[in-house]
Amino acid sequence: MPIPTPSEIVSSRLNRLDAQLLQAIDGLTEEEASKWPTDTAPSCKWHLWHMGRWADYVQALISPIVDEESPELWEFAGVAEEWGFDGIDLGMWGAGSGLGNETGKYLPLPSLENVRGYAAEAFDLLEKRIARLDGVSFNAPFTDWHDNETNVGDAMVGYIAHANRHLGMLEAISGIFGKDGSVTV
Repeated sequence: MPIPTPSEIVSSRLNRLDAQLLQAIDGLTEEEASKWPTDTAPSCKWHLWHMGRWADYVQALISPIVDEESPELWEFAGVAEEWGFDGIDLGMWGAGSGLGNETGKYLPLPSLENVRGYAAEAFDLLEKRIARLDGVSFNAPFTDWHDNETNVGDAMVGYIAHANRHLGMLEAISGIFGKDGSVTV
C-alpha cells in the first residue's frame, strides 16, 4: 500500500472530521442542541453553525487555488437572508469568531435541521476543494485568515485543529445531556 501524500492525508482527515461533527449532533433533540449549558458555553447548534460558516469561508478562500473562484454558500445561496442574518454582526469573517457569548447566544439560528443542512453543504464544498489539492497547490503560498503568510496545507492543518476543538465541545455538551460523549468509540 503506498504511503499517502500530505494532500491525501489532509483530505482524509477533513472528511472524517466533518462526518464526526455531524454525527455529534445526530442524537440531540432540538431543545438539547439549542441549549447553552452555561452563559459561557455555546450550544451544540451554535458550534455546528460556526464550523459550517468556517468551512464555507475557507472553501471560498481556497476556491481560486484549486478551481475557479466562487463565493460562500452563505451568500450565493441566500442563507444569511433566509435565516434573517442580514445586518447582524457575526464576528470576524462572518463566522462567529470573536463574537462574544452574549451576542452569540441570541443569534437567530433556525432549526437544527436547517443548521445541519447548511453545515453539511459547506463541509461538502470544502471537502471537494481539498480533494483537488495536489503537491503544487498543497504547497502554494497562502495568506490565511489571520493574515499569516503560509501555504495551503499548513492553513488546512490549522483549520482541522480548530474544528477538532469544536468537535470536543460538541462531544462534551452531548455528554452533559446524558448522550454518548464520543463519536469515535
